Amino acid sequence: MINRRSFLSLVPGIGLAGFLRGAKALVKDTALLREPPEGGDWDWWRNLPRTPLACSDDPMTKSLCQTAALRQDVTILYDGGSQPGQSRRISPLGVFTVEGYRGTYVHAFCRLREAERTFRVDRIHALV
Repeated sequence: MINRRSFLSLVPGIGLAGFLRGAKALVKDTALLREPPEGGDWDWWRNLPRTPLACSDDPMTKSLCQTAALRQDVTILYDGGSQPGQSRRISPLGVFTVEGYRGTYVHAFCRLREAERTFRVDRIHALV
């Protein structure tokens, strides 16, 4: 893995032009990993390439996939969002991964918020 120090140590060997090309490529590759724009515009997140999942070896993901396929509600204990550790009643709409991001996500209708939300599966501690 190349860290900042090892990347900068390459500069003398590749020259300034090579360094600038490498820096431009690095910025281009990490463009999808940027912070959301100010003002709460989440269109950038919704438009990232997603890969739907129908099944998984992970027990939590597998349960969520089955719940989404059966169109059933489920109560989760979610350790994320504005109120960590709170239970939420959700109707899973789909389970997916996002290109450029680690982890698995479940898109669901949240009964607490009365709106569609996306939850990271690794932050779901229990299905009740």
